[in-house]
Order: sequence, then C-alpha cells, then structure tokens
Amino acid sequence: MRQFKTGILSLDAQLRGGFPEGSVILILEDPGAGGDVLSYHFAVEGAKSGDKVLYVSTDDPADYIRESMRCLDGDTIEKIEILDFVSPKLQSATPRDFLRRMRYDPLNGLRTLLNTESFDRVVVNNLTFFLLHYDKEEVFKLIEDFSMYSKRDNSVYLIMLTKGMFDSRTETAMKHVADGVIELTLKEVENEMQRRLKFLKLKRILVPKAILRYDITEKGIKMESVMRVL
Repeated sequence: MRQFKTGILSLDAQLRGGFPEGSVILILEDPGAGGDVLSYHFAVEGAKSGDKVLYVSTDDPADYIRESMRCLDGDTIEKIEILDFVSPKLQSATPRDFLRRMRYDPLNGLRTLLNTESFDRVVVNNLTFFLLHYDKEEVFKLIEDFSMYSKRDNSVYLIMLTKGMFDSRTETAMKHVADGVIELTLKEVENEMQRRLKFLKLKRILVPKAILRYDITEKGIKMESVMRVL
C-alpha cells in the first residue's frame, strides 16, 4: 500500500508515512486554523514527488494559490494543475476546455473532469462553496464519487470544510463518508491563540492518539509539540 506524504515531517511521522492510497481525507477546520496551508504542503509534496496533482480552488484565484505555495518550493508549483472557480475566467493552466463551458455548474464540471481523467492527488478547497450552492445530497454524492475515483486511481483526495457553518448533522454526514477526518482548531490560551490538530478517523492505519500543536510560519506549518489526550 502506497502512502502519500503530507510534506510536513512531524505529521508524516504520526501517520507512519502519510495518507493511505485510495482515501478521501476531510480537513474540518476553524476559520483561520490554516487548513489552506496544510493543503499547499500536500499539493507541493506531490509535485516534488512527480505525482499528477489537481488543486481545486473555490475561494482564491490561481495566481494567489501559486504565490502562497511559492515559499514551500518555487520550482515545482507550475507542475500543479489549478482549477479556479474564482477568477472572471478560468486560467489557461486549468485542466480542460470543456470545464470553461461548464463553469456555470462547477460541481458537475468537476465530476466530469475526474470521471474522465486520473490524478494522484486532488485537493478541493473548499467544500463550503458546494454546500452553499447545491443541495446537500448532491455534495454527499460528489464525495462518494471522490471515494470511487480515489480507489480507482489509488490516489488521495484532500477535501476542506469550514466548521460551524452548517448543522451538526451535515458535519457528521461528511465525516461518515470520508475515509479520514482531521480537525484543525483554534484555542485562546492566556494571551495567545494556539492551533491544534487532531485525528478523528483514519481507515487502514492506526489513528494517532496525539494532539499536535502547530504554528503558521513564513515556511508553512511548523509542528511545535505533542500533547497526549488525557
């Protein structure tokens, strides 16, 4: 079984090598917790490893995504295909012309692309966009399709969702359909904000019990210390 490194050494150590192939990993994050930065690490690590990487951005334009990734590895970011639903028109580097014609329907345009083409790593940042613009059942079906594609291609899908924007039943359903769930939280401690990462679910590998503290630096995510769950 291949494992896909995240690009964050301490996190890969906790995962004993990375995310297992054929997985959909849900990143459930507080606003400001840095889930986007984690997704940059994952995408750039894939490009460095020679993987075929697709990054789907619903919140930021492609140029912004590339600039944000530059501090991680400026030499490989051009290898990452970015599908941008934000800019007035899709960037020339986005995967296929038919998506330009389907831009009015991003969910089914994305499904069509992934049904016809294989990628080693796919990042979807952010599912919140789809939940705001489509029926929930359509979004759940899309994630089920992600699971099917990941097993077909022996790939990993990293999907992001903002905590607290939808009811608890929706969040629970998203956790259920994903193969792995990682929660990123912000906590105020005395006079500072602390960021914490914990694993809620992970199929086919032992779920790490540690809660990891981390910080966002100019070089991306830096793990600071390990706290055991009491």
